Amino acid sequence: MKTNLSSREVIDINSQQIFTLEKKLYKGEFSIESVGDYLPGNLLINDLNEIIPTYINKSGCNILKHSVDELKEQGPEYFKRFFVPEEVNVIIPNYISMLQKQDSAHIYNYVQRVQSVSDASYKWYFASAKLMYTPGQTISDKMILIVNEVNSLGLISKKINSVLEESDWMKKNFKKFCRLNKREKEIIPLLVSGKSSSEIADFFCISHLTVNTHRRNIGDKLEVKTFAGLYKFAVTFGLPTLKSYIIFFVLSF
Repeated sequence: MKTNLSSREVIDINSQQIFTLEKKLYKGEFSIESVGDYLPGNLLINDLNEIIPTYINKSGCNILKHSVDELKEQGPEYFKRFFVPEEVNVIIPNYISMLQKQDSAHIYNYVQRVQSVSDASYKWYFASAKLMYTPGQTISDKMILIVNEVNSLGLISKKINSVLEESDWMKKNFKKFCRLNKREKEIIPLLVSGKSSSEIADFFCISHLTVNTHRRNIGDKLEVKTFAGLYKFAVTFGLPTLKSYIIFFVLSF
C-alpha cells in the first residue's frame, strides 16, 4: 500500500476499516478491549448522549496525555481543551444527526486538528466514525472512531488492514455498497426475506413503481442479477433483518 494517499483513497480505505472493525465487534470475533491496544493508530468509542469518550486505546491516551477516566471528568471541556472550536461546531451536529437517523451503514469521515499537549501545537487528523451496535440492538447511542494523523495514514492503514484481516471480497465490493442510498439499503433486507414489491411498498408507504425503481437501481449499483448475489451483500455488510425493522417501527410509535 502506498504511503502517500489521495483524499479519495483515504476516505475509501478508512471507511472500509471502520466498517469491518464494527462488524467484527458486532459478531463477537473479538472485544474492543482485546484488540484496541494492538490496533495501530487511535481507536475511540464515544457516548453520543453526553458526547464524551468512554474508551480510548493506549495510543490515543498517549497523544492526549490523559487516561479515559480523566477525559470523562473533563466533560465539555474535553473538546475545548484539545480541539479547534470552529471544527467542533461542525463535528458535533454531525454526531447528533447520526444518533437521530440511526443509519447502521453510514460512515462519517472528517478531518480535525488535535492539540499536542507536549508543545501546544495542532496536528491534522483524519477520522472515520460509525454507530456501534450490539446483537439485537436497533438503536445505538455509541460511536466507534478510527482517528489517525494525516501524515501517517498510508503506513497506519496498511497495519490496520493486517490486524483486521479484511476479506478480499469485502474490499473489492465496498465501493459498490457505498453507492446505495439509505432507502436502497433498507429495501435489501426485505428483498432477501422474500417480500414482493407490493409488500415492500406497503411497508414503507411508497408506491409500487418507486419500489421497482429502487430494485433496478440496487441491481445496477451492486452489479448483481441473482438472489444469491444480493444475499451475500446483505450478510457481508450486516444490513438489518426484517425482524429488526419491525422492532424499530414498533418502538418508533
